[in-house]
Amino acid sequence: MNSRFLANTLLGLTLAAAGPLVQSKEKTQPIPGLPAYGKDKPLVLPDVKELKLENGLTLWLIERHDLPLVSLYLAVRGGVASDPKSLMGLSNILSATLTAGTEKRSSRQIAEDLQAVGAEIEAAVSKDMTYLGIEGLASGAGAILEILAETATQASFPREEVELAIENELQSIVANRSEPTYELSQVFQRQLFGDHPYAFVNPRPEVIRKITRADLVKAYRQRFRPDQAILVMVGDLTAGNMQALARTHFGHWKPAGEKIAEVPPAPREARPALLLVDRPNSVQSSIFVGRPMPPAGNPDEFPLQVANTLFGGAFGSRLTMNIREDKGYTYSPRATVTDWAKGGMFRISASVRNEVTAATLVEIFYELDRLATTLPEKEELARTQRYLKGRFLLANETAAAVAATLTGYWIDGKTPRDLAKYVPGIDAVKAADVEEMGRRYFASRQQTVAISGDAQQIREQLALFGDVKVVEPSQ
Repeated sequence: MNSRFLANTLLGLTLAAAGPLVQSKEKTQPIPGLPAYGKDKPLVLPDVKELKLENGLTLWLIERHDLPLVSLYLAVRGGVASDPKSLMGLSNILSATLTAGTEKRSSRQIAEDLQAVGAEIEAAVSKDMTYLGIEGLASGAGAILEILAETATQASFPREEVELAIENELQSIVANRSEPTYELSQVFQRQLFGDHPYAFVNPRPEVIRKITRADLVKAYRQRFRPDQAILVMVGDLTAGNMQALARTHFGHWKPAGEKIAEVPPAPREARPALLLVDRPNSVQSSIFVGRPMPPAGNPDEFPLQVANTLFGGAFGSRLTMNIREDKGYTYSPRATVTDWAKGGMFRISASVRNEVTAATLVEIFYELDRLATTLPEKEELARTQRYLKGRFLLANETAAAVAATLTGYWIDGKTPRDLAKYVPGIDAVKAADVEEMGRRYFASRQQTVAISGDAQQIREQLALFGDVKVVEPSQ
């Protein structure tokens, strides 16, 4: 019998003998003397005007007159997952040079002109998009839109700026390699996603060195097309003024060049494995446990968020109370469910002393299987739901935050109306739903385990759980 299976079986028998294991009432009840929870405050849903310009550019416009500011996000389809296979890491250089100058202005002129209207510009990439963001005074909206349009349609990628960005990226790789989870992240995601672009994490120096200005211009033209872009505008302007400004500065933007290829659906099936990245002389082990998950907008989205938060996604979660507060194995364990447009990932992370590596895994497996075999207590579930709803409301208080949220919604195939679904969706999750998510996604037998640490000190411990495969980071 596989030794990891045996260990999990023994844990299951322990759970069955002990009966439903939940936090005691003393731990879940409010502390005596504190006031009762206040009533949930509703999210004031924005009135979003949705339209498209003749060139295909999507506009989502929101009037917000509480402050004399305007927040703009221009996002295009195509991010890290759209990098050519031979140039993985290209998006890092693209985002670093996107605002480095246009055909009309240098990077310094852009900064000075935006500063005059209390604004600044940023560029960034995610798995599925490249975006530009600006927030500034509403009175300077015309100037802000002009510079945003220039950057989206006339970025010049000066050679000296490209060379500087490449050198900075190379130095960043050198610095990041000293982190214990740097190589581990790549090994872990490669196991989860195989050859899919979502497996990519770390750019390789030899690839970064061969990126040219021509590569950046090609990627820019493929991504920055009005027919695969959205402009979200939130601020102290009327929707009519926003529309007029957008039409003035973006109406002449025409699609040019071939579109980027669509990213295929990512793997969703679990690929259990026990992987070890040897890190000689390390005094601690860095542990990742997880599996692939469904994409954004899947039917399990809200139950999954509740289940994960209850399990390990908040400071008072079961995992934290177990391996931090009770056992003292680690300082800051964490469990996250990340969803992208074409797939997702569940990942537990913890860094522990070498001598408790196996013991930590036992507790992680215990909590995973407990979620799959027992119902959460009523107060535990309610506390988790309050936390998620409160975090969502706080995260969408500002104009810039709402603009960012809606930009992500569009990339994931959602609409502005999905804002109204979050709080009711979290409220609707029942204890049985959490248990079902545990069975479907959290069972320990479904998880990949990847650990970075000193193989001489921890390999024998890990053998308890099955065959250990030592993986070279470059493999």
